Amino acid sequence: MNIISKHLYLITLSVCLTAALGTGLLSTAVNAATNSSEVRAAQASKITLKQAIDIASKHSLGTLISAEFDDDDDKAKGGVYEIEFNTDTHNHEIKVDALTGKIISTETDRLDSGDIADFKTMKQAKINITNAMSIAEKNTSGRVIEIEFKNDRDYADHTSYYEVEILKQNQIIELNIDATTGKVFNKKIKR
Repeated sequence: MNIISKHLYLITLSVCLTAALGTGLLSTAVNAATNSSEVRAAQASKITLKQAIDIASKHSLGTLISAEFDDDDDKAKGGVYEIEFNTDTHNHEIKVDALTGKIISTETDRLDSGDIADFKTMKQAKINITNAMSIAEKNTSGRVIEIEFKNDRDYADHTSYYEVEILKQNQIIELNIDATTGKVFNKKIKR
């Protein structure tokens, strides 16, 4: 009886491990496919994130707080840049077509108290978003496709920082830049 129980236990364990490994491999493959489609779409974009920011800034008020490439937006086949500006009370999001440079949509929302606090912190940062983009591009020799200011406690030594994604050849590099020192930390290749 004891031998049969051990045998069943080993069979059950091997089935569970096989299922876990299969799930992990499938997840990795799906994630790699998603990243490769994002890479292909970003490479095919006719305008850069910096150009999209210039286009959007002509139609918005406030301070740039984030900009990102979205490869699967329903409003544009080649992807869009979502550019956000804040005033002391409102957020303005402008979507710019990554192939044509045309503005696809604009949206304005009122800031909540948490967003207002984050915006005040960002305005006091020694490194602004444009400087952070330059630092990221110099560090990687790539092209920024996403940047966002973060004010949280994810990193004990870096409570306010920029989270950046850079397109370099056939990969996307993620890195963080301290908003006080401009130091790059937590650099990795996106999987």
